[in-house]
Amino acid sequence: MRILHVLHSHGYGGAESHVIILMRGQIAQGHEVMFAGPLDSWLGKACQEHGIPATHLRMTGLYDIGSHLRLLRLVKTWGADIIHGHLVRASYYAGWAGRLSGTVAISTAHTTNALKHMDRCDHIIADSKANETNLLAYGHPQDKLSVIYTGVPDAPRHDCQAIRQELGIPEDTFAVVHAGRFIRDKGQDVLVRALAEVSDPKVRLYLIGADDTDYAAQVHQLPQTPGRVTYLGFRSDVQRILQGFDLYVQPSRREGLPLAVSEAFVARLPVIATRVGGMPEVVLHEQTGLVVTPDTPTEMGQAITRLAADRAFARQLAENGRRFYDQHLTEHTMVNRALDVYRGHLSALALAH
Repeated sequence: MRILHVLHSHGYGGAESHVIILMRGQIAQGHEVMFAGPLDSWLGKACQEHGIPATHLRMTGLYDIGSHLRLLRLVKTWGADIIHGHLVRASYYAGWAGRLSGTVAISTAHTTNALKHMDRCDHIIADSKANETNLLAYGHPQDKLSVIYTGVPDAPRHDCQAIRQELGIPEDTFAVVHAGRFIRDKGQDVLVRALAEVSDPKVRLYLIGADDTDYAAQVHQLPQTPGRVTYLGFRSDVQRILQGFDLYVQPSRREGLPLAVSEAFVARLPVIATRVGGMPEVVLHEQTGLVVTPDTPTEMGQAITRLAADRAFARQLAENGRRFYDQHLTEHTMVNRALDVYRGHLSALALAH
């Protein structure tokens, strides 16, 4: 198959990582893949690094006629079998290009507020049952929806102690980590407040992510005991360094299904996550992790204290999480399920003609 992925993005986050993982997986299975979107971006650079053909597509707003025409020409001249749009704007462009060219258009909703402008696509993939529920409530028909959890690659095992030394984590520390963009939806402020509820001074928090936003500045200004909160900045090696920590926490106020939770499972970390979006579908309370109410620092602090005190229970949660990953969250599972969706619609299109 010839598969054209479309995403409007200049930054870095779960959707961008998802697209790279999906494209690389499809290429590994022998399919021809191309990306269309802004190339002055993290995703543009990632395509270059991985040798994935890419075409610059600005998509300035929803009604950039030049970008619509450019995408339509690309679909026709390259001979795409599938156009796969990610998030709202790219799905809108993919849907129109599909309609006008007679090409199968697929959309992926990566967030719980990705609802509009996807109806011209032939099929919508939700990254969680929570997203599927939102799409149904918005009026999208059940037969146009599928749930495919976002998969992540496995990672080789690394020396935990070497990583801790590299990051300056004291030997007797119970190291809590979170990775994500510094935006209010991710809830780093809640996590910092939760740490203040933890009386054990050996429990320390490490935050991964570029902390150059206005929200990050607000998080920095929260009351913090010196030495207990460390800001690690943007890291391109999150999967590797996660193995140096003891606990992963996802304190989000709003979420779909973050890749970081799956990466924590890969790293064999116990996980605490808030009861939002698709997270309770994979962070099964008392089985693969602990689930807490969003925006409740006290409850989150109690969960952290519990796992810091009961290391055997924490290890059991981590092993269960790893098994859940192996069964449901691998990149191979995600890639194969997406390809099945493509093939189903291509077969239906062939029968219609």
